[in-house]
Amino acid sequence: MRIDALAAGAQIEVHWQPFNLREILIEQNNTAFTKNEVKMNYFWHDVVRRAQGHGIPFAGRAPYPADLELLALRVGVIAAQEGGCGEYSRATFYDWFIGRRAPGVGNHVERVLTSLDKPAASIIARAKSADGDLLLQQATDAARKLGIFGAPTFPGSR
Repeated sequence: MRIDALAAGAQIEVHWQPFNLREILIEQNNTAFTKNEVKMNYFWHDVVRRAQGHGIPFAGRAPYPADLELLALRVGVIAAQEGGCGEYSRATFYDWFIGRRAPGVGNHVERVLTSLDKPAASIIARAKSADGDLLLQQATDAARKLGIFGAPTFPGSR
C-alpha cells in the first residue's frame, strides 16, 4: 500500500512481478514457520502494529487458506504482463485483509477484476488456460534465477 509513494520519493521504478512463492518455499524447505502457532501469532501481531504505525487499515489475521488453485496468482501474472499488477495486487490484498475475502476462493478474483473495470470472464479463462500456467511457471523460474527466497524481495535495480 505504501510502495508507490516510497518509490516516487526514491526516484525508482517498481516492476511488479508475481511468482509462485509457495513453490519456492517448499523447494527450500522453508515452510516450518507456518506450522509454528506462536511465531504466526507474533507475525500477525507485528502486521497489526505496522499497519497502525503507517495508518493503513487492517482487519486482523487474514482468512486462510487462500488461492489453493493459484487462480489469483495467475491473474496477477497476467496483470503484470499487461501493466496493471500494482492496481490488481492492491485491490486483491485490500479485499483479503480488509474485506476478509481470501484470494482465489469463491468468486473473489472475479469480484476484484470487476471492481477494476476489467473483463473478468476473459482474464479468468486465460488464467485457467495452459497460457496462464506457462506464464506463472516462467515468472517463478525467473524469480528462482534471481535467488528470490521470499516476498516481497527487492533484487535491486538493473
